[in-house]
Amino acid sequence: MKYNFNVLEEKAKALTSVGRYKDALRIYLFMADGDASLDGGYLGMKIAEYYEKLGDLYEAKYWYGRAVEENPDARASCTDARKRLDDLNIDDLVPPTGDK
Repeated sequence: MKYNFNVLEEKAKALTSVGRYKDALRIYLFMADGDASLDGGYLGMKIAEYYEKLGDLYEAKYWYGRAVEENPDARASCTDARKRLDDLNIDDLVPPTGDK
């Protein structure tokens, strides 16, 4: 990456401090692009947090799950967030069949 991780992180925090969540999210998505481990789930957690701030709970749920997949032991807050969002579903689009 031709950008310094710490510089990107500081810029995202600065954007957050002035309410520019969407721009901060863009930075974290950029950082995660091509990073299979999502830096031990950290980037997945940050992306999820920003999607939640923006009100996109389905995206937040997905990214919290990705963070847990990459680091289940260190991402307890993400596990809790997934549980909190567990009731999000697509039943209004596709009725459940009962199959698991």
